[in-house]
Amino acid sequence: MPAPTSPDRPSPAALPSQPTHDLKNLLAVILGVCESLAETLDPLSEPGELARTGLLAAERAGCLAHQLQAEAAPRTIAPELVPPPEGQGRTVLVVEDDPDLLRLMTSAFARAGFKAYSARNGRLGLQLLRALEPDLMVTDIVMPEKEGIATIIEAKQAAPQTAVIAISGGGQYGRSGNFLQWAEELGADQVMAKPFPMSQLLCAAHAVLEHRCVPAARTAAG
Repeated sequence: MPAPTSPDRPSPAALPSQPTHDLKNLLAVILGVCESLAETLDPLSEPGELARTGLLAAERAGCLAHQLQAEAAPRTIAPELVPPPEGQGRTVLVVEDDPDLLRLMTSAFARAGFKAYSARNGRLGLQLLRALEPDLMVTDIVMPEKEGIATIIEAKQAAPQTAVIAISGGGQYGRSGNFLQWAEELGADQVMAKPFPMSQLLCAAHAVLEHRCVPAARTAAG
């Protein structure tokens, strides 16, 4: 049975991050002082103008403190959104709205020695990518909720070390060539037009990952 927590000493989990907590307290003091000065001083005088400037700066600093705290928080994802992976080895995330093709690709990667996760659309794919930071993401382009071009852009910002293979058959638009060209220009390491054999996808995955490792190996050797 865990030891009871002293009334005057809260548990570590209940304490906020101390630097951020102190910063917010200091900003609250500065904000209060500036508000008081702005109310009592002549708004047309130089001190009054300085007080209003300080007030705006303190408000902006408070917003930035909240933003920094949010960005520093651990990236988590609800457990129910993380499907159990198939296989072991290097991590791959497959994002595809066609359930049959999604299962086919995920199983193919698992049999080839990858630890394969799956997501049925770009929104879920990005959530998993931020939580898992996989070695490789394979994503369709035409998908509901968040299409593949936006998914690739956000993926490259969130996890630049993750290699990306974009796939497309053009969907209802029938323009896979255009979509894949845009994907490549926006950072995809490899693009593939549907349909394709699973062996071709696996070869592309190995080639992309090997290419990613070569510069790092040369840098370490130098």
